[in-house]
Amino acid sequence: MARRSRNMSPNRIKYMLSIKGYCFLDIDRQFGLAYNTAGKATRYPHMEAEKAIAHVLGKRPENIWPTRYSKDGTRLKPQPSHNYKEFCALRKDQKTVAA
Repeated sequence: MARRSRNMSPNRIKYMLSIKGYCFLDIDRQFGLAYNTAGKATRYPHMEAEKAIAHVLGKRPENIWPTRYSKDGTRLKPQPSHNYKEFCALRKDQKTVAA
């Protein structure tokens, strides 16, 4: 199944939030989310955090995370497995065996 495009990168989301004067923890507090939920939502699906981030940025969640939504803007249920396998780029570059 072909996707429309890739999700916005977590670093770009963080940068856009900083321009608005927010950080992920501010969103967690303002919208009553558990600690670090908004930060994790940039990489893994979480509907409430996605809506909160999109609200602060003045965008629609499906424009930030197109792989989590269908073309008509409804959220995919269940989420495709590839939405849970995107890890931090730094983690991919780390050695698996200690020196």
